[in-house]
Amino acid sequence: MKKIQITAKNVQKAIEQGLKELNATQDEVDIKILDEGGFFKKAKVELILDKEVEEKQAKEEKAKAEKEQKETEVKTKETKDKKEKAKKEEKIEEKTEEKPVKTKKEEQPEDMIAYGTKFLLGLFEKMNVEAEVSAFETSESITFNASGEKVSSLIGKRGETLNAIQDVLANVMKNANFRSKKFYFDVENYKNRREMSLINLADRMAKKALKIEKPIKLERMNAYERKIIHTALQSCEGITTHSEGEEPNRYLVIVPVKKEDK
Repeated sequence: MKKIQITAKNVQKAIEQGLKELNATQDEVDIKILDEGGFFKKAKVELILDKEVEEKQAKEEKAKAEKEQKETEVKTKETKDKKEKAKKEEKIEEKTEEKPVKTKKEEQPEDMIAYGTKFLLGLFEKMNVEAEVSAFETSESITFNASGEKVSSLIGKRGETLNAIQDVLANVMKNANFRSKKFYFDVENYKNRREMSLINLADRMAKKALKIEKPIKLERMNAYERKIIHTALQSCEGITTHSEGEEPNRYLVIVPVKKEDK
């Protein structure tokens, strides 16, 4: 049974690299997240190729080689026959047949939801997580929400696993030619709860910065979370915000502004 371990910047990158090396799809491997990564270390995952898939790949490669050899022999014979026919005939009439134009099948939301749900349930099974998946559709996007008793592992530290799953989901849907909508992933409405938590944090830290009259540095956050705090404090009197540091350790600074500075 073919097994590899991949280390990368995050879980999503590790999974994608592993699938590429194994020449396999998500549902053809077992995925174990050995390390979600963090401040100073990379994420690490283990991918185990299904034995039947491995045997199938070997058979397909052998069949492909035999097919290519046979096609080469057929093409060589056809070329020889054409040359002989050209010598006997003065004119060769070529007839072309018009191929019917295939119209692109219209993307249906129910097809997208069914495909995305099937992929996520298969992924959760590989991760040994029991969960149910519901979907919320808007005119521009579809959000898949996982729920269950032990789904916290799908969130990860600071939502890193959740974001990785969302990135993989978006790529899977794109590869399936579902391109008319954007696709998001959430776990028991974690994103809404996280947004409210960040807004409350922004309010508390802004008041503290005004009180002590010193800038306050927050913990490292991704771009989406920093934007929430930027927006929340945009109209806050006497406060400005900016980001410092390099990804993935970029953080936000809340700065009190004196009237004479303004």
